[in-house]
Amino acid sequence: MFAAAQFLVPLVARLALNGGRVWPTDQVHSLWGSVIDERVLSVPAWLTIATGAVGMVAAVSYLVAARRDAGPDAPYVSLVSVLVFGIFPWAIAALDEDPTGVIRTPGSDGYLIGWHWVLSPLALVVLLWGIVVSAQSSREARRRRERGRALRAAARGESGDAR
Repeated sequence: MFAAAQFLVPLVARLALNGGRVWPTDQVHSLWGSVIDERVLSVPAWLTIATGAVGMVAAVSYLVAARRDAGPDAPYVSLVSVLVFGIFPWAIAALDEDPTGVIRTPGSDGYLIGWHWVLSPLALVVLLWGIVVSAQSSREARRRRERGRALRAAARGESGDAR
């Protein structure tokens, strides 16, 4: 929730306090003047990186520790991790210009973005691990169902012979 709030809170605050202007641009398009400087609403890259690292380690730890029991949760944990730790950091980085950045936003007035996104590729590890856990859990559930059917069929066969 904290990782999602790093994007959502500044986004809503910029909409309200910067006259509807969210992204840095050279074009004048404001519904009203800025109430506060954009930099006040910035999220530092280290905070996004630290939050992403902790969140992804927690997600993978859960998927590893609860392997069989995490099966039904694996798709949710994986997709939320990709969204919150993989996609949101790109959006957070694009909210502000960063002269030290190496990636530029598209367009004629493109600017260098921050380093918030640096751990985003690791969200794919969470996604892949979630897919593995989900597949293993599905396979195990299928085996349990088949064993249960076989036991029920054997029990019916035995009770039929006893008559």
